[in-house]
Amino acid sequence: MTPTEAVKGFQRAKPFGRRRHSPLPHFRTPSGALGTICAAFFLVLLLVQPAWARPARDVAAVLSAMSLEEKVGQLFTVYFEGPQVSDDLRSMIADYHIGGVIYYGVSGNVENPTQVAGLSRDIQAEAAKTPRGVGLFVSVDQEGGPVARLRRGVTLFPSNMAVAATGRPKNARIAAEITARELAALGINVNFAPVADVNVNPGNPIIGIRSYGQDPAKVGRFVAAAVRGYAANGMLCTPKHFPGHGDTAVDSHLGLPVVTHDAETFARVDLPPFKAAIAAGARAVMTAHVELPAVDPSNAPSTLSRPVLIGLLRQKMRFDGLIVTDSLGMGALAGTVGTVEAAPRALAAGADVLLFGADKGHTPDQQRQAYARVLAAVRSGEVPPARLEESVGRILTVKKGLGLLTAKDIATPATDARILAARIATPAHLRQAEKIARESMTLVRDVKKLLPLKNTDRTLVIRPAKGAPDVDEPAIKALSAWPGTEVLTVSPDPAPDEIAPAVARARPVQAVVLLVSDAAKRPGQAELARSMLDAAPDKTVLVASGAPYDAALFPKAPCLAATYGDVPVSLAALGQALFGDIPFKGRCPVNIAPRESAVK
Repeated sequence: MTPTEAVKGFQRAKPFGRRRHSPLPHFRTPSGALGTICAAFFLVLLLVQPAWARPARDVAAVLSAMSLEEKVGQLFTVYFEGPQVSDDLRSMIADYHIGGVIYYGVSGNVENPTQVAGLSRDIQAEAAKTPRGVGLFVSVDQEGGPVARLRRGVTLFPSNMAVAATGRPKNARIAAEITARELAALGINVNFAPVADVNVNPGNPIIGIRSYGQDPAKVGRFVAAAVRGYAANGMLCTPKHFPGHGDTAVDSHLGLPVVTHDAETFARVDLPPFKAAIAAGARAVMTAHVELPAVDPSNAPSTLSRPVLIGLLRQKMRFDGLIVTDSLGMGALAGTVGTVEAAPRALAAGADVLLFGADKGHTPDQQRQAYARVLAAVRSGEVPPARLEESVGRILTVKKGLGLLTAKDIATPATDARILAARIATPAHLRQAEKIARESMTLVRDVKKLLPLKNTDRTLVIRPAKGAPDVDEPAIKALSAWPGTEVLTVSPDPAPDEIAPAVARARPVQAVVLLVSDAAKRPGQAELARSMLDAAPDKTVLVASGAPYDAALFPKAPCLAATYGDVPVSLAALGQALFGDIPFKGRCPVNIAPRESAVK
């Protein structure tokens, strides 16, 4: 099959939205001077007609017009620094022909919705100036819960595990639909979500409440619902992290995890949600930097593994959409093969989009080095040119489906705050997030019948800080809105000189609500909980405000609830449930078994 034939095959894929055709009528052209005038008149009409009425660009034609350098650039989705189009980013677009960008708060890309919308507008304007004028993927990680780069001025949904605790896959679709609409209003066209990992390891350091739970079939139903929600609203999503990151003990941002499942367990536990996502119409999948000996005995990270990406995902699972790498700057690759060397190896293994995120120790200069390395690999034949043609053809086809093939025709996002207010964080959107949060609240037990709390009582709420203002400040505001509440913030891992004063603060109040998050790794939190339960067992309500696995550390706690995260809508719902305004309806999507490190 020639590259052109391959591209024609890609073009058979269904577009994300309806195609609008406006063919010019056929007529007989008059001859002579009148014919010349008519021809000129209709030429003007052709030039001034709206973008949607112009003949669609052909992917094969765009691909054939591209230089090798332009084709290599299309593979790259990169991070950059600052809230505006910097000279460095302008160079990446013009000189390195990049195919996309990714927004991060830590890189200073996200200040407020108006600024993000303006940034998206300006990025596409720079893309329109390039010789091919192809639009860019503008991407973000907006999963909801703990992983959301935009946290203020948008509708922030509870975590995936909270959504699953409602028992209603429809809620996953609602969250995806609203998230897609709001991101699109800001000029973002790719969301690296949803998480399709099955979290069967309570000690998993990186997935946890980002997962919909531990039951593969149930996780698959929620993932499929989310995929449909994104697709119905024109947003490219990337179910992740293929082939599965749910049973790992290492954070791939820091090191290289190993999935030890045998072939049967892997097929039964890890694959079903990805199969469900593909069946639901997913047009992209994100890889995981994990070793999977059951599929690739060479122990190559899956992102760099041809048996995983081609043998399993392409051939056995018949997936023909985009394969997007997780960030090549993460520790799993940076600390092994190296970020620059990972780029050509991922392409050779079958990846289409090479993602470079704002990872610790990774710099924008490495993106340029990786570009040069891929270019050299294709020129030398180390990566076959047909492999490059295949990926670029697939990228352009997906961009065409998203309406990105011609940058100058991309709708410009509004930057007027009043217009944006009618599109993002609207009362209707916020009500849906609040509803999902209320339905997710889970009461693990209340053996002493401490609930409901009384509005007239003084209540001390103790919360460990996360160390991020965009997380801590909204959380404190939500907790402070509870009736008769005093909020005490302690360190993430409280020292003894914090614990004693916190326990003393509890003496004069009628109720204590103690939030714990990741207490298994923070002994100070566990000690604070033990001390509080010893001092005030009849008025202490313990809340697992992160992963519900923390509940297993405190088998003697008489009253225990779970929120699956501490986004503002979840903390507001927790208050309503504790004070009896709403019932606890949630059901925990994972097993909570007593752990060896349990606090007695």
